[in-house]
Amino acid sequence: MLSLNCQTRPKYPRRARRRFPALGVSLALILTVATAAIPIVWAQGATASSEDEERPLSATIVTAPAADEEEPVPAPKPDVREPDEFGGDLPELEPTEVDYEENWDGAQATFINLETGEITGTATQRFARPALSLIKLYLANYVLDHGKPQEATSALEMVRDSSDRTAEKLFRKYPDAIDHVAEEYGLSSTKSGDRWGVSRTSTYDVAMFIAALRQDNPAHPILLAMATADSVAADGYAQDFGTVELDGEIGSKWAWSDARDLHASVSYGDGWVAAAAVNGTADELTEFVDAQLAGKMD
Repeated sequence: MLSLNCQTRPKYPRRARRRFPALGVSLALILTVATAAIPIVWAQGATASSEDEERPLSATIVTAPAADEEEPVPAPKPDVREPDEFGGDLPELEPTEVDYEENWDGAQATFINLETGEITGTATQRFARPALSLIKLYLANYVLDHGKPQEATSALEMVRDSSDRTAEKLFRKYPDAIDHVAEEYGLSSTKSGDRWGVSRTSTYDVAMFIAALRQDNPAHPILLAMATADSVAADGYAQDFGTVELDGEIGSKWAWSDARDLHASVSYGDGWVAAAAVNGTADELTEFVDAQLAGKMD
């Protein structure tokens, strides 16, 4: 048989609970006095009245912005003249409609006198030709009106540095932007391609577009971006040719092909807008502008 070794659990005496009735009364009295001495501080805007105890306390509610709500990005403020320094009221300019026709065999030039409303140009000024980076002006205008604040900031920077990457991103999101602006401004020779880089415009169209911005708002963000353009583009190409050489130039936008065999530019001054395009080098565009448009400044 197995023997079980059973041990009896020792009994420990329960600790006696000591009572201190006098101390309990003293502590209660001290706590009562201390509590009465603590001041009650009401938050500003929340008040209660003994005469009207049922009046609800007011509260200030701070609503946090939605998670997908984007803070607007302030537009840069370049160091250019105020709108009233550009001159007085200008005559209304309305582009005339022509049939769309592509032809870029020859050079183009357009000059608009904003004070008189006179428009002069080469016989080829209405033909549609490769817009190159001039098309970014139309794209930027659409994004300013329909895009998000961050996209608008990127669009204006694109006007300054002629970034192809930004143009691709914006055109991919807004593929109808160019045709929309062409219809809005009556640009008969402007048409979008399946990529921004194969779109078409004319010197007449881009000059009329800049003139329209100038008439609507002399301090338009696109005009200010042109006035603060980078001296070197995002791809490393110098932005210093063509219509920028005209006396009194304030802002410009340049364009060139990847092969550097097509060049164009548009500029504006106090009372004029000029645009030119050639099949040739940057220097050849500058020479063409000097020969065809410099005399218009007199």
